[in-house]
Amino acid sequence: MFLQPPFTTSDGYIVDHSGKRLLLQSVNWYGASDADNVVMGLDHNHISAIASLIRSIGFNSVRLPFSNQMIQEVEPIASEKLTRNPQLKGKSPLTILDVVVETLATEGLLTILNNHTTTSMWCCNYDDNALWFGSKQTTKQWLEDWEILVERYKHIPQMIGVDLRNEVRAGPFGTANWGKDDDFDWHRAAEVAGNHLLSINPNLLIIVEGINYSADLRQAGIQPIRLTYPEQLVYSPHVYSWFGGFDGRSLGQLSYPELCHSLDDAWGYLGPKASQDNDKNIPITNKPVPLWISEMGAGPSDHPKFLASLCRYIQERELSWAWWPLNTGKKPNSEELETWGLVNSDWNNPLEDWRLKLVQQLIDTQNRQFEKGIH
Repeated sequence: MFLQPPFTTSDGYIVDHSGKRLLLQSVNWYGASDADNVVMGLDHNHISAIASLIRSIGFNSVRLPFSNQMIQEVEPIASEKLTRNPQLKGKSPLTILDVVVETLATEGLLTILNNHTTTSMWCCNYDDNALWFGSKQTTKQWLEDWEILVERYKHIPQMIGVDLRNEVRAGPFGTANWGKDDDFDWHRAAEVAGNHLLSINPNLLIIVEGINYSADLRQAGIQPIRLTYPEQLVYSPHVYSWFGGFDGRSLGQLSYPELCHSLDDAWGYLGPKASQDNDKNIPITNKPVPLWISEMGAGPSDHPKFLASLCRYIQERELSWAWWPLNTGKKPNSEELETWGLVNSDWNNPLEDWRLKLVQQLIDTQNRQFEKGIH
């Protein structure tokens, strides 16, 4: 379903001006946060054709990771990264990001910007990108970069949200926490940033990831993010099979009831269809908040069980989500191949396999549910 912005939230759902519910069915298109400072694929296909391909798969939105370094970079993108887009040659990374956002909007796709890294490199390790500040930037500089982008795209209504920071975690400068009111308090930093950006564009969805690689929102129920426009808040976890579940087992090793229990306990309890039998024992007095799983995925050789179970959980809990990633080919500044993507090596057709089938089944099922008004 392609609804029209601006969007707000109500009772745990993202809604348009008439109250119609929007589930973000997104894909991550990475590259602008990595060594090349530009989305991948522009050396294989025209940018408009890639946007059309994204929509043809069934996605209604795109999560666009970027680095703070990319915003400040003035050197043009290397020509060999733009072979199929000669009109972009000689342009800076930020100017090309402009074209990406505008092209996605023209195609009718919604965009969420994601501050993925500070320096342009692959994420995520125990490194200087673990926090929103570090040796390369201060919290003030982080917020100033967000100001640049929010002001820059304020005229594009399809740029609907800001995912404030990717996978805050432990790093060489310290460990992110939720609510300790110190320099490493992600709750405080996200709240200040969200309110400041809403003063520039009150129509933005402010998307706040959990701590510990965005897997942990256990404290958000008792210490929620408080925005001046509370109806603009969305929480965002990440889910991969190797993430910790309980009893020392990873999520991929759990039965479906165990998976539900683990995810409900970590963050699912915040959402619109929260289970009432999680063991948090926290009195939730606030209204439900929309949940957008901004990263999930699987490789072609992975066992389908975990992804099938996760898709079932998403459907039953009526959640938004984003596949990681769209991309294919060699990862930036690496000989390692990206195998988790959903397009072929020429970036001109979907890669037909079991993962695409599960993703499209999820999209179709969610759309049918909402069209019938089954909430």
